[in-house]
Amino acid sequence: MQISVRPRPGTPRMAEQQRFPSLSGGRALVIDRASEMRAALGRGLAACGIANVDYVARVSDALARLNQSSYDIVLCEYDLGQGFDGVNLFETSQRHQLLKPSTIFMVITGERRLAQVMSAAELAPDDYLLKPFSGGELISRIERALRRKGRFRVIDDAVRVGDYLAAVSACDEVLAAEAPDAIEFRRMKGRLLAQVGEHSAARDLYRELLAERDAPWALLGLGRAQFSLQQYDEAQQCFERVKQENELVIEAYDWLARTMVAQGDPKTAQEVLQDAARRSPLVAQRQRALGGLAHRNGDLAAAEAGLAQAIELSRGSFWRDPATYGELARVQLERGDIGAARRTSTRLKHDFRGDAAADVLLQLVDAAVTEQMGGDSKLERDKARQKLKEACEQLETLDDVPAGVLLEAAHACYARRQRDQGEAFVRKALRSSHDDTELLARVEGLYQALGEPETGSSLIAAATQDILELNNEAVRAVQAGDLAGAAQRFVGALESLPGNVQVLLNAVHTILSLINRDGWNPQYMLLAEQYLARAKRLDPANGKTRQLIDAYRRTQRRYGVDAPGAAAAQAAAAAAEQGEGTDKAA
Repeated sequence: MQISVRPRPGTPRMAEQQRFPSLSGGRALVIDRASEMRAALGRGLAACGIANVDYVARVSDALARLNQSSYDIVLCEYDLGQGFDGVNLFETSQRHQLLKPSTIFMVITGERRLAQVMSAAELAPDDYLLKPFSGGELISRIERALRRKGRFRVIDDAVRVGDYLAAVSACDEVLAAEAPDAIEFRRMKGRLLAQVGEHSAARDLYRELLAERDAPWALLGLGRAQFSLQQYDEAQQCFERVKQENELVIEAYDWLARTMVAQGDPKTAQEVLQDAARRSPLVAQRQRALGGLAHRNGDLAAAEAGLAQAIELSRGSFWRDPATYGELARVQLERGDIGAARRTSTRLKHDFRGDAAADVLLQLVDAAVTEQMGGDSKLERDKARQKLKEACEQLETLDDVPAGVLLEAAHACYARRQRDQGEAFVRKALRSSHDDTELLARVEGLYQALGEPETGSSLIAAATQDILELNNEAVRAVQAGDLAGAAQRFVGALESLPGNVQVLLNAVHTILSLINRDGWNPQYMLLAEQYLARAKRLDPANGKTRQLIDAYRRTQRRYGVDAPGAAAAQAAAAAAEQGEGTDKAA
């Protein structure tokens, strides 16, 4: 997209504020329930030179568009209906990285809503436009936002190809030049550092910023960095301060609740999330967390409400978790509502048609329903036991099963006194996500409900220790210069830990280090490509994944092998050549 600034027709070349941008070739998204407002905004964008405009009226359609396409400008009505607003949409888009760094996100609102928008202005939208407005006002607002964000295009270029470290370097170059908009680049740098998993550097940057100015977004960023570093006391202080001073910044509530769970206080965490949900009820992840906490705390009515709301909000979106349906059905059965559990099962089957992990959950729910309907009937108990057995056997054949699904299977096994199988599923879930604080909290909740909190603690400690020992062995091999040995250890470990994102990424890092030291190896590059794809699928927001995708591409370029699928083709050719050599020798 080329951006130029030219005088308005009929006006002299005077102050910069009297000029407006031409965004020829740019792309915009307009989100508004009113067709006449969508048309008016389209005319304003056309005056800026934007002919490529998409229009949506619903939040789900907006998220789908943002996930599929890259937009230069997003114009969004504040009131999106049913309690969802434009600031919620912006936060969701940022959380899932659906916007380019240079994307302009503008909220359009009426005067009575202005306070809500302005309360989050430092944390969310780039600008706001108060209704009613003229075409000239819209153009002026877009121009002002472009002045602020147009320079982020150099970061766009780096992020587009996955080179997040280059994006951080681009921020540093601007900061070294002491640009007038340095604060925006420091803010962007903090976000990028968090995205690539450099949490210590992000923490230090936010501390420097807060020493200079009291910015809620910097305090929130500092809290997130400290949480990632497991500095929970410090993180809690940050989130509580943001919440007290900016009560409409709902993200602070979510992080505060997460921090309290990590510190072993689920009851207070539920209260915090309930407060957040009252203020902003239509966020699926918030309702999912609230439902899970309420279930853990024995508040079944709140658990059912939260989990059901989470499912409704996420249906039709690309952020759906089949385990949510499984937990909802468990809650409904605990409340004695068999009909509701069966309806949840029907929804699960419809929403996840063809999903193997969801099929297992369906069998688990069916087994539980059969058992509860059968009462004291031995025949029905035997049927339920057989269905559970078949579900567990199917689960054992699947790769990369989500940890939540494994925990649902564990709940089903423990409920039917199949302790060994239940514990095996818990171990597998922990080995795939041993550093996921929310997963750990759910495991602790499972064993607290069983009256065996020490068992949960020991399983968590054992899983963590196994991963640490594996990493330590590989690190010692690396320190001794045995990169090949370290790579072999990781590759071997992934046969039993196929879904552990940390091990996947450590394996990739070691493989790339080995190749950059000793030369091109198509088999290892193919493994690195496969591991990165698996890690991205399991944890799309993981910053280290982005960092290593960049390193993988740079390694390809170094050896002149950067075509898509090149590693797979070379590995296949090498394997075929090796096979021919074996045949000749025979």
